[in-house]
Amino acid sequence: MVKRIAFILLVTAKLSFAQYSLDYFTGKAVENSPALKEYHNLQAVNQVQKQLNMAQNSAYQLSVGNDYLFTPYLNNNGKLFSTEPSRNAVGYDINIFDGGLYSAMLNLERNVFNKKLINTLDRQTRFQDENYSYNFELEKHTVEKLAADQYLNAYQFLLLTRLSQEVIANLNEQLKLTGDLVAKGYAKTQDYLLLKIELQTQDIELNDIEQEYQSNLYQLYALCGIRDKTVVTIEDAAIGMSTVKLQSNFIQKYAMDSLATVIQQELFETKYLPQMKLFVNTGFNAVELYRIQRKLGMSAGFNVSLPIFDGNQKSLTRQQNAITQGIIKDYREYSIRNIDMQRKNLLARIQGLEENIRRLNEQINDYQNLLDMSAQQLLQGNISMIDYLTLLGNFIDLRKNKIDMTIRYQLEINNYNYWNW
Repeated sequence: MVKRIAFILLVTAKLSFAQYSLDYFTGKAVENSPALKEYHNLQAVNQVQKQLNMAQNSAYQLSVGNDYLFTPYLNNNGKLFSTEPSRNAVGYDINIFDGGLYSAMLNLERNVFNKKLINTLDRQTRFQDENYSYNFELEKHTVEKLAADQYLNAYQFLLLTRLSQEVIANLNEQLKLTGDLVAKGYAKTQDYLLLKIELQTQDIELNDIEQEYQSNLYQLYALCGIRDKTVVTIEDAAIGMSTVKLQSNFIQKYAMDSLATVIQQELFETKYLPQMKLFVNTGFNAVELYRIQRKLGMSAGFNVSLPIFDGNQKSLTRQQNAITQGIIKDYREYSIRNIDMQRKNLLARIQGLEENIRRLNEQINDYQNLLDMSAQQLLQGNISMIDYLTLLGNFIDLRKNKIDMTIRYQLEINNYNYWNW
């Protein structure tokens, strides 16, 4: 009983407890979403990739190389190694290997004339950054939609809690009046007991509704990444419809997919540009150890390569990308039609729910008048308690139906706003 009183006070005492709005929970959902944090981190990784591209393709490359090659000779008058093997010796040609190789080199090299490659890589990283930004906004839009859906689920049970509390308060008042009438002999004890049973039924139902509200609130906490077990009173939800957008942000995905294939093809075709690498090296380079200290030197030069034929790979990859572009176009056109139908369908459902809510309000007003008259007739003994409780049950069901329809109306608006992005 103490727990019940505490819960009722928590729900009804708005001035004593903090209110939590839909904006508060959607903000928390965005703030704590691991997927959104990942996109921020991926953008940071992409910035590092830009620097890595420069380091790999434009920066000086410094390396140290050491080589030792031993080429022995057999049947060489007992000498395993020689720079002048005998005619009968068995081994590699001395004109190629000179008996061995001793090398310790410091090498400096750099790719040049590759500005187009660098520019294409930069364009790729900029595009990837824009792609991450778009995916971030799309994920944020989805997270906010899911948080709003769960908020409305919890709000429905809050409205049912308030309705149940109102019904119980009216029944308590009616029970007190009936008790006084029974004591004075103006009412039957049977009527008092029927009213008491109905009050107990409503009390049990309120307990179930309270548990459902708490459960849905905890699910909202989990969805929004909130570590809390406090049962708070959420604020009234009233989601407005967004203005119709001529160009859907969902379609932007296909433009980005198309651009990705273009950039990938451009990057592939840079391999057909002339490749030139400058190099400088210094160190020891000898074919024998004798007077190796005199073999210290340096060299410089360049290396140029230009592909001539590779099996028509350029043409084949262009054909692949043309097919991919066609697939993207088909998906784009399908998505445009699907989004348009989604919005039209949701608008029709929203309009239908608006009309049904209007009619329900009229019914509720009429039923309220009927219930007020029936309460007077009950006190006068003109109707039975069973008839009165039947009317009361129908009235409660009607108001529950309105709550359910109101939440469905808000959920449909939330769905419309999601597709109207």
